This record gives sequence, C-alpha cells and structure tokens, in this order.
Amino acid sequence: LGHYKWAFFLVAILVFISAGAGICGTYLIKPLVNNFIVPGNMKGLLLAVIGMGVMYLCGALATLGYNRLMVHTSQQVVTEIRRDLFAHIQKLPLAYFDAHTHGELMSRFTNDVDTVQEALNGTFSMLIQSFLILTGTLSMLFVLSARLTLIVLLFLTASGFFIWYNGKCSKKYFNAQQEALAAVNGFVEEMTAGQKVEKVFNHEKQDLEEFLVRNEKLRKASTNALTWSGMLVPVNVSMSYFNYGVSAAAGGIFALTGHMDLGTLASYLVYVRQSAMPLNQFTNLSLIHISE
Repeated sequence: LGHYKWAFFLVAILVFISAGAGICGTYLIKPLVNNFIVPGNMKGLLLAVIGMGVMYLCGALATLGYNRLMVHTSQQVVTEIRRDLFAHIQKLPLAYFDAHTHGELMSRFTNDVDTVQEALNGTFSMLIQSFLILTGTLSMLFVLSARLTLIVLLFLTASGFFIWYNGKCSKKYFNAQQEALAAVNGFVEEMTAGQKVEKVFNHEKQDLEEFLVRNEKLRKASTNALTWSGMLVPVNVSMSYFNYGVSAAAGGIFALTGHMDLGTLASYLVYVRQSAMPLNQFTNLSLIHISE
C-alpha cells in the first residue's frame, strides 16, 4: 500500500469534497424553504436550486473520480500481492509442500486474494466517507436542534452496539468457513490428482465418506456465518426507519408549537435520513472485515 500513498491521498481529498457537498447541500434546504418557498420568491428559489445543483454535481464528479481511482489502485495492489505470493512460494522448501495440500495453496491464491481485493475496492474510501458524513451530519443536527438530536444519538448508539456484537459473534464462523473451504479444496485436488492410486487400492468409499464429513463441516460453518451476517442489514435498516419516524413525529410537534421553523424541520429530517448512510456503510465494512 505504501507504493500508492499519493493515490490514496488523492482519494481522501475527493472523498472529502464528495462528503462536504452532501452535508452543505442538505443544510441549504433550510434557507431555501424559509427565504424562498414560504415567501413565494420564485426567482430566488430558481437561483438557489441551480446553486445546489452545481454543488451536488461537484460532489458526484468527486465520487466518480475516487471510485475510478480506487478501483485502479486496488487492482495494482492485488497484482503485486499475487506476484509476491508466487515469488515466496518458489522459495519455500519441499517440506512445506509435503505439509500443505495443493488445494490449500490454490485457495490462498484465489479465495483469500479475492477477499483482499473486495476489501480494498471500497474499504479505504468508504471508511473516510462514512467518518466525514457521520461527523458532519451529527454536528449539523446539533446546530439545528440539540434536543431532537438526543433521539438520533440513542438509535445510533444502539445500532453501533449491535454491529459490534454481531461482528464479534460471526467472526469466528467466517474464520471456520475459510478453514473448511481450504480443507475441501485441498482434499478434492488430492483426490482428483490421485485417481489412479485411489482406484488401485479400492478406496472410493472411504474417500467419499471423508469428503462428506469435510463438506458438512463447511456447510455448518457457512450457514452460521451467513445467518449472523445476514442479520446486520435488515436490523439496522429497520432501526434507521424507526429513528426517522420518531424524529419526524417529535419534529412535527416542535414545529406546531413554534419551537422550530419549517425550513429547519425539513433540513433536519433529511439529515436524519442521511445519518443512516454512514451506518449502513459501517455495516458493509463490518461484513467485509468479518468475512476475511
């Protein structure tokens, strides 16, 4: 990764521009409603909408830029990993190959490297973007209404705890899944390469029983891993919608009682929905991390 530090630095700048455009654009909803929509100033509204459009366009171009750059850089990194891995294999003693099956070594080149590639494609940029959006959104929520933000903080804390607990429980099953997958690949490779020996010693039945045992172990580990990881997204999405519903109801009461103007409420509710995005991204990062 150190060979591409300037590429990652440029990605960080583009992510900052993208996240900043989204946060600033959402805050502009407040003056847009209060200063132009409510008074009926159509000319000012048109100019304000054009300004917001330019801001969001800059954010979209920055997003396109860092996505393309991140894909290119991650492919370069994975290419070097494969090259270094192959060079390292060439230097290992014969005793290592006697102690490890060919299928297990192939699993390192395919399954494990592919997992690293998936993590690199989105982890770096998504981590920076999620942190910036979450920090900026929470700051703007406190600026607009500190009392309502306590509701959002309560739900975000509960969701964060669930992500941590779920990841802790499912991590061990994903580790077991990778080990079981390597064991199955290694056994299949050995049996395929040694068909003549297997036929000579009439060992088909015993080998089939051994394969079924290893395959069942892989099935159980995969089922447990996917069961736990599959809970993350639906639970967090449900909590984010519930958070929005409670915040909208409380904000509506504030607006009706004169404690909040209409523009502030509109901007605030968009920020509440926006706060769910970095949480979902952290969920995706957790899924990538526990599956490695």
